[in-house]
Amino acid sequence: MENERAAAERSSARTPVSNTERRQRVIDEIKRRIVLGELRPGQRIIEADLTSSLEVSRPTAREALNQMARDGFLIQEAYRGLRVADIEVDSLLEIARVRVALDTEAIDEILDDATGERMARLEEIWDRFESESHEADQLAVHEAHVRFHRGIWEAADNYLLMRIWPVVEAQMTIILAYDQFTRRDSGRAHAIHAALMHAIRNGDRARIRTALNVHTMDSAQELALLVSGAADQG
Repeated sequence: MENERAAAERSSARTPVSNTERRQRVIDEIKRRIVLGELRPGQRIIEADLTSSLEVSRPTAREALNQMARDGFLIQEAYRGLRVADIEVDSLLEIARVRVALDTEAIDEILDDATGERMARLEEIWDRFESESHEADQLAVHEAHVRFHRGIWEAADNYLLMRIWPVVEAQMTIILAYDQFTRRDSGRAHAIHAALMHAIRNGDRARIRTALNVHTMDSAQELALLVSGAADQG
């Protein structure tokens, strides 16, 4: 048995990394750079830099970049290549309004589940958020935030919501990265999420709507003012 296990491990070690894994590594690295402010909204993506720093082929890097453009992380410009998606004031508020509507739908489906299974899943997701949202690592805090919101949609068990999640995640990543870079207030973010979770537990839909507006709409409006101010100074 030991010989068979050792042979299996040697075989696994020789298994080449798949192109899908390489492509995902490129995607994860670009997300990381966006979250940490190493790539800012509007900044051009240099394909050659990626292939060199990540040691991947140009076709692999191109596939990853095209996927990120389809999901909304990047913008493709004719004759100019790809750049990180910009933050525009009008788009910020439009995205916030749509997110409130979609989050409301997801939470309604969780609350309407008579078995309580969906709420139980959300509680598990919240426990993980609680344990990770106070991390000193900015990337870990960002991932905890995104994972919590994805978890609300997953707990709702709504097929369509999960189909459109990648596009929503892209917009959230760009917005949250700018928000964290300019405000860096993890305590504030945790308090807003805690208020939302408290309202969901109570099943008070009016309070849930208020909490979502505070979390999403008010935050978007505050961020819009910061973006406008930065643009004026520029």
